[in-house]
Order: sequence, then C-alpha cells, then structure tokens
Amino acid sequence: MFPCNSYAIELSTGSTIYVPIYRVFYHGYSSSKDAYGLTTTVCLRNTDPKQAIVVTAIEHYDSNGNLVKQLLFEPITIKPWSSKEITILPGGTDDFGANLIVRWKSDQPANPLLVEVMMVGQVLNRGASFLTRGQDIKE
Repeated sequence: MFPCNSYAIELSTGSTIYVPIYRVFYHGYSSSKDAYGLTTTVCLRNTDPKQAIVVTAIEHYDSNGNLVKQLLFEPITIKPWSSKEITILPGGTDDFGANLIVRWKSDQPANPLLVEVMMVGQVLNRGASFLTRGQDIKE
C-alpha cells in the first residue's frame, strides 16, 4: 500500500520521474544465495481528465548509475485517463538496484504522470512480486 497524499495536486507541463526497479530477487539456502530474474512491467498512467501528455524518454540505469538502455525511441502520446505499458524481460546481470528515468511533457498544465512498475518472478514453487511508484525529481 502507498500512503494517501493529503496535499493539493499541482498541475504541470512536464517533469522527470525517478522509478526504482528490481531486476532480480534473492533467495538464501543455508550458506548460498541464488538470484532469480524478474519481469518488469512499466505502467504509464495519464491522470488528467482533459489533457493528453507526451512521454519523451524512458531510460534504464543499472545499480552503478550506468545507462543500460533507452526504452523509448520516439515520443508516446497518452490520451486523458489512458495508460501505456512497457515490459522489460529478465536477463543480464544481477542488478538489484536499477532504476528508470521517465520524462514527460504537456502543451497545457495537466495532472502529473503516474508511473508504476510491477516486477514478477518465479522459479519452481518460489515466486516474488513487487510494486514501485515513481517520484518527481529535479535535474
């Protein structure tokens, strides 16, 4: 559960959002630790009832702050009350502390973009799922 914010929502013409993601989860067996990959689904939600927004960039960074991949090669327009998703399949190295940087803009002031990420993984009868939410940052 995420806490309910009791402050007034400020309209914006765009921002940069930091989103933590987990690419693996660990399970320990006595003296060993095994890593299992997670499938990551990024959900971009336009929370404005009237204004379309444009997502201009989604960048995936590893635990060391190195750019792994640009996930968006052209801007995506998201209509009012609509959402888009992007899936990142498991793979690569054990990258527990990765993150995404999402940039968006709007021609007119709009409710801010909501970015949620669901991560799911399973090996045999062991599974894990996580949900994270983005936070506006200043660049």
